Amino acid sequence: MDIVGLTPVIPILFAFALPLTSIIVKGNRKVTQAYALIGTGLTLLASYELFRQVYNSSKPLIYTFGGWAAPVGIIYEVDRMSALFALVTAALMFLIAIYSYRYLEHEEGLEWYYTLYLGLEAGLLGVLLTGDAFNLFVMIEVTSIAAYALVMFYRDRGDSICAGLKYAFIGALGTTMYFLALGALYGAFGTLNMANLSALIHGLSFPIAGTTYGNIAIASGVALALATWAFLIKAAIAPNHFWLPEAHPAAPSPISAVLSGLVVNVGIYALIRFLYTVYGGEVSGSLGGVIHTLSVILIVLGAVSALFGALMMNVQRDVKKLIAYSTVMHMGYLAMAVGVGTQLALQAAAFHIINHAIAKALLFLAAGAFIHAVGSRDISDLAGLGRQMPVATFGLAIATLSLVGIPPFNVFFSKLLLFNAFMEESPALALVLVLSSVIALVAYVRVFQEIWLGKPKEKATVREYGSMSGVLLILAVTCLLLGLFAPYIIEHYINPAVSQAMDYKLYIQTALEYAAKLKMGL
Repeated sequence: MDIVGLTPVIPILFAFALPLTSIIVKGNRKVTQAYALIGTGLTLLASYELFRQVYNSSKPLIYTFGGWAAPVGIIYEVDRMSALFALVTAALMFLIAIYSYRYLEHEEGLEWYYTLYLGLEAGLLGVLLTGDAFNLFVMIEVTSIAAYALVMFYRDRGDSICAGLKYAFIGALGTTMYFLALGALYGAFGTLNMANLSALIHGLSFPIAGTTYGNIAIASGVALALATWAFLIKAAIAPNHFWLPEAHPAAPSPISAVLSGLVVNVGIYALIRFLYTVYGGEVSGSLGGVIHTLSVILIVLGAVSALFGALMMNVQRDVKKLIAYSTVMHMGYLAMAVGVGTQLALQAAAFHIINHAIAKALLFLAAGAFIHAVGSRDISDLAGLGRQMPVATFGLAIATLSLVGIPPFNVFFSKLLLFNAFMEESPALALVLVLSSVIALVAYVRVFQEIWLGKPKEKATVREYGSMSGVLLILAVTCLLLGLFAPYIIEHYINPAVSQAMDYKLYIQTALEYAAKLKMGL
């Protein structure tokens, strides 16, 4: 098995073996933690090697499960964008696994936490690497089921169970809609391989499944409407956002960081893959009208989500719920960028996905350090803790400055790209970006002021733990470095990733060439 197939397999194998391992070691917490770190660490190394190989290749890398070429078998086709996102995902999962151990030091069931955690990572990587629309459904389900269970990790808390069940219900509705979309696509195209779908849409030849059936514009319209609604649920775009402000606060803070930093990206990434790779390029006639209508819907809902999320941040007393509404706002920016549909917009979206994931993980983990110290999410209960917990306060400050868009931190530069892309489309979209950022700044300042300058309700002795503080410092420095080296990163990593993601002809040709090699037995 080469590095493409191995990368998502590592965490799933570790996840399956962990319950048995925990029985053998009789629930030893240190062994469980070491096991989880080995699993996430090896996944990070594999993701880095995959990233290195893809960026050194002029075309995507492919792995076929069982040796069956497209469109007969399931293939993983990894371009630079998916490899870049996979590396960021694996790195954050490794760091958050380190943070989790001390955060959950008094909780039972650590082995089940890490089992689900590793399963969640496998699902996320599967979403990013797959080249098959049906396998995308499977990987979204793997990700979702693990996420539902992790939200309900605090089994003795009513809010955790209620939020998890609500998340599961709306999530199941979303994946059902996507499954119905797959039926419409298969009925019209006779395939669910993404390269094959793209070839048929653009009038290019592809072996075996080379003929369409019926009116593909109508079928695509039905499929994309269903799939887009499902992806908007996963990305928490208004009006499909309502599960997120309850689910993320109810989960353990490390899982909140994963959910808001990584899991919500599933919906945005799937939209990018469909609109830029499968239906990318020039699409004319009725099918072009379908894509245009979908783009307008994404822009409108994204703008509503951005403004709504920013406003709702200012009426929250639960610090994690406030941060969750910040996620709704940023996902709105990404939906707008995907809807704009230009190369600059996709560059902005790709860079913002990475920057938001890192800064939002830092923000949730910093807030989690305060919550861990006093056992409360209420902002008033965190008053004055900042002076006693300097590392957590530093992390909170860096994450806040970054997410608001203050230079020289990373999110400033992706917001600048977003601003330029929106200005090209309409000044009104750029105004939404600026206005929502200013509104969010008010909420962030209120939180930081309370934590740093507020008067404590009662005197409490708190401490900061080395493993948690270390992760916060790494993420804070990363936010600064990504900002300082933003021009270099954009030129050498973001732009090549976007160019390859938009090159549907290369995506198709790579799948065809690989199929020909398999046929010749090479």
